Amino acid sequence: MPILSNPKHETFAQLLAQNKTAREAYVLSGYRDNRHNAARLKSSEHVKARVLEICEAGARTAEVSVASLLAELEDARAKATSLNQLSTAVRATAEKARISGLLIERQEVKVVSDEYEPTSPAEVLAGVVEKVGERAARALADAFNIEYDEVAVMALVNGDVNGNGVNSSARAVEWLPPDHKRELG
Repeated sequence: MPILSNPKHETFAQLLAQNKTAREAYVLSGYRDNRHNAARLKSSEHVKARVLEICEAGARTAEVSVASLLAELEDARAKATSLNQLSTAVRATAEKARISGLLIERQEVKVVSDEYEPTSPAEVLAGVVEKVGERAARALADAFNIEYDEVAVMALVNGDVNGNGVNSSARAVEWLPPDHKRELG
């Protein structure tokens, strides 16, 4: 079937073949939005025949390209085998299998994060205390029915990972008037 004589009908048929809805194709073809007229034009015999022809041509093109690729790879494999280049022949065979869908490449994706993940409820609550305050941490503990261990949470907030009440990594500083700071402890 040749191209439709009405250019708007041809455009409409091509857009339908591209999986546009009848309404979208109708508007994109230059008509005013009217779903009833779009449905009527879509059901007309000349448009249905043209859409079918466009779809069949696309399918033939796709089929020919896959078939031609397979033929080329077979030629390359045969030539590589005749030249005793076995690794090249194996690669050509693997490509044929991949294109045919017989060989599926799998990849493992691993997400790596440098962020520390808390391992206990106390660590989670300590993080909440540091970010939004103790009141929010207590509310979170109540909401999830978790015991709020104030000693453990505050030890984590203050950097006391040993839980002995002594913060070995932090130093206390007493405030004095400017230029008179001194370290305690």
